Amino acid sequence: MVETLCNSGNVKLAAGEDFDTSITAAQFTELINQAEGQLIADTGVNWIDVYSAMNADFKQAIEQAAAAYAAVNVVRYKPSAYASLNEAITIVNINLDRYDRAVAKLKDANVYKPFGGDKIVE
Repeated sequence: MVETLCNSGNVKLAAGEDFDTSITAAQFTELINQAEGQLIADTGVNWIDVYSAMNADFKQAIEQAAAAYAAVNVVRYKPSAYASLNEAITIVNINLDRYDRAVAKLKDANVYKPFGGDKIVE
């Protein structure tokens, strides 16, 4: 699959500087695809379908949400890569907060309707 809503650079930035650098490009793509699927499932809107209709500013919010979720899984991949377990936990908590805040906003019809989005499940 392809990376639509964010890229590995976004995920690396969200994961912090101590992430495991042995993670391959293919693994990053898989984590991003999983994050994109989770974002679609949690909001009930297929953001990949309406991505091209979004303006650049709005794409930044979607990018941050997808990257945050993927970054959590980067940390989970090898938490021992971080200087301490507290550092890994802090990064996970920050990214889950970013993701949860984005999901709460993205569920709003006033957000997805202007881009031609529809709820997958009513």
